[in-house]
Amino acid sequence: MQKEEKIDSSEINKNNVSCKDNIIQYVISAPVDEEEAERLSAVGIGCLNNDEAIYVLIDLKQSTQFSSEARRKWVTFLQNSKIKKTAIFGGNVFVRTLASFVIAASKSKNIRFFTTKEEAKDWLVD
Repeated sequence: MQKEEKIDSSEINKNNVSCKDNIIQYVISAPVDEEEAERLSAVGIGCLNNDEAIYVLIDLKQSTQFSSEARRKWVTFLQNSKIKKTAIFGGNVFVRTLASFVIAASKSKNIRFFTTKEEAKDWLVD
């Protein structure tokens, strides 16, 4: 069994999540382990439960690493029935491949990849 590398906690605080204009916006710019995935998910769930957002926008431009535990947390989050659409943009080939596994596991039909933030936002609100 492969042991996952522990993520330096000083890097974790670089990821950002916010609710604005009916969109939960994630900017993933540091490695995401299980604890960080839980934090990001909890903020998103709070936005959904408070009816502050129904869309999710995920920026992977600076993303480098998602642990397997983090990917499982994201699958659960993206299965939330209050999410109407999720748009993902950016990321290198490796990160996009990991994200595609999360998308497939979530079994959601309303998740798509985009090249730019503008394309992603346009699709979300269309």
